[in-house]
Amino acid sequence: MKKTLPFLLGLLLIPALGFAQTATATGTPGTSAAPTKAEGPKTIEEKRLESTVEVQVIGSLVAENGRDEKVKALEFIRSMIEKGKVNEKSSDVIGLLDELGAEGTTKQVVENRRVINDFPEVRREAAELLGQVGGDQSREILLNMAVKDKESMVVSEAVYSLGLIGSGSQSARVESVITELVKAQDAIRPDSNFAFAAVSALEMLGKKSNGKVSQEVFAALIRIQNGNYIRPVREKAKQVLDGFTKY
Repeated sequence: MKKTLPFLLGLLLIPALGFAQTATATGTPGTSAAPTKAEGPKTIEEKRLESTVEVQVIGSLVAENGRDEKVKALEFIRSMIEKGKVNEKSSDVIGLLDELGAEGTTKQVVENRRVINDFPEVRREAAELLGQVGGDQSREILLNMAVKDKESMVVSEAVYSLGLIGSGSQSARVESVITELVKAQDAIRPDSNFAFAAVSALEMLGKKSNGKVSQEVFAALIRIQNGNYIRPVREKAKQVLDGFTKY
């Protein structure tokens, strides 16, 4: 953000209140204290209220139905990432990106039998930012987006971001999702943008694992190399495939 959001955090300390809390906790001599009720897991709303004012403002924008508000929320989140305020442990911000990545798909607002929050560009940018944040939580969201979203540009961005994050213990699962997507889209209508994203992601995953990938990865690269794609994409697939022989 260009400007810092002004806010004031006040804390009022009252000695008498502390005394009253102590008396309540210890109880009257000769009587037993009332059992403390176990707290369950906090809701998303409760966690968000514990976040910074900045994140709460972004959450309010995300909750609106209009596209402009969601675009503004993405701008704020991008600024926070660039300033180093967000990392893979920032579950509150990642949760907001999850919501933005679901606009119009798994999160639908319907008026007069029409979905009014189908914003593919919002979902695409959310996928991009999740790749920059990284971490297990972001990876799970991206896997879900890659499988469920029907817009090629969103799926392409989700796949590329999966390559940026890497797979770790989930390597087989991530590779399987990407290679299955290559098969599925190739059978319907080859998309060069998606194919390039898939090749790039498989290349990044290969580098992170020192070339230890599944056979399906090689099959996907061969499929793209020999497919009905533009020449730069086919050449990229061949280059990556050749690169695996050097590990």
